[in-house]
Amino acid sequence: MNDTLSPRDTTIAVIGAGRLGVVLATALRAADFVVIGPLRRDDRLPDADVSVLCVPDAAIPAVAFAVRPHSTLIGHVSGATPLTDVDFSIHPLQTFTGDETPDVFRGIGAAIDGRSADALAVAEALARALGARPFRVDDEHRAGYHASASFASNFVLTVLDAAERLGATAGLERAHLAPLVRRTVDNWAASGTAAVLTGPIARGDHDTVARQRAASGDLQPLFDALAAATRDIASRGAASRGAGERSVGATDTTGKDDA
Repeated sequence: MNDTLSPRDTTIAVIGAGRLGVVLATALRAADFVVIGPLRRDDRLPDADVSVLCVPDAAIPAVAFAVRPHSTLIGHVSGATPLTDVDFSIHPLQTFTGDETPDVFRGIGAAIDGRSADALAVAEALARALGARPFRVDDEHRAGYHASASFASNFVLTVLDAAERLGATAGLERAHLAPLVRRTVDNWAASGTAAVLTGPIARGDHDTVARQRAASGDLQPLFDALAAATRDIASRGAASRGAGERSVGATDTTGKDDA
């Protein structure tokens, strides 16, 4: 089917009118596909070349079974669910509110997989039509991939919520913390975690860490878990810097011997 996946000749049914379903249907329509939907629970299932299921993970088997007589290929947008009941998957590696414009897909990663070469090619073609950058994640690695996404998005919000709650006790507002968060993420994206870690744990300032912990109140269990993980990052950074210094030292010594 991938040979005929030209937008204006391909009918795509988007099943599910949640946040991603709404945005995906709009974006596929903007890419000139013939789009039906997003369809809600009680809507009649249409005949389509491709059906994309934007439904809760637990609902995928039943919905895929119902859609199968109406569609040549079926895909889902779940990051964690295997391909047991569908032909392909396409998971945009982004968070959605439901209000985004079609360009939200431009330049983002999209995890894809297919049960056949043809299905995989369709998943890749859809991702590229949206402006995303497809990469393959098979069923064996799907859970780890999705856990990574949760750490990068969901758990970040958990930490930011803690920061906001603690900051409020000192008169800080979310807008005060936002520039710090953005710069931290930019630094991480450019250089990785260990190279850009700052703060009292990175400096080995145990007294300051103890004062922070005491001020954390009911967030102390979260503080302790994050502090332990941060110490591991600091140790990796120190080990990396030490190896670099030893390497430079060895080079300098060699240079002196040659001289």
